[in-house]
Amino acid sequence: MSQNLLHCHAQRDACLHALAADLTTQIRATLGQQPRAGLILPGGSSPQALLPLLARQLDSQRIDISPSDERWVPAQAAESNWQLLHQGLPQANCLDPRQGATLEQSALSWGEQLAQWPPFSAVLLGMGEDAHIASLFPGMPGLAAALDPQAQPAALPALAPQEPRQRLSLNLAMLQRGKWLGLLAFGERKRELIDAVLADQPSARELPLYAWLQRSPLPVNIYWAP
Repeated sequence: MSQNLLHCHAQRDACLHALAADLTTQIRATLGQQPRAGLILPGGSSPQALLPLLARQLDSQRIDISPSDERWVPAQAAESNWQLLHQGLPQANCLDPRQGATLEQSALSWGEQLAQWPPFSAVLLGMGEDAHIASLFPGMPGLAAALDPQAQPAALPALAPQEPRQRLSLNLAMLQRGKWLGLLAFGERKRELIDAVLADQPSARELPLYAWLQRSPLPVNIYWAP
């Protein structure tokens, strides 16, 4: 979709610095209008490198943050996205998706709490080499409903193809509550998938990434480097 903005960089470090600058501008604009700013970020190694850049530039004590998705592991586990965000922005209020004893209870409560936040200042997603976003994987049970932009904004139990398979994820409608929407991706394979989606190739239309880029109410800022 022509509205999406593709920011290409030759080096990953330059890409992360550009993304951090744009996110900082967006969040500061939000904080200029309201006392707190909500932020949804992905897990993984790429966002982990982004967090120190944000921490140096933002008043994190005024930021409410939550991951776009989470593995059903203890909060302090190395695989925990919440743990990554909490360590990267320790002064922020970081909402843990584990809000109940079961996946279903946690998804319901987590989604209800996020729905009470004002529209997020920014939502940044990563993507996998299978074109999954958050923990919305190709072929996952319930995927079509999770990718319906007209659905009620919510969180849901999700199923990954690899361990740990049990996940929590925000649905597309919740992810689209951002005032600014972004995607961070590194590598040639991910660029091929992005290009296929942007070209509206029929083979790409069932991919979760397609929903994020082609069913968005706002331009998606895509940050890519080899």
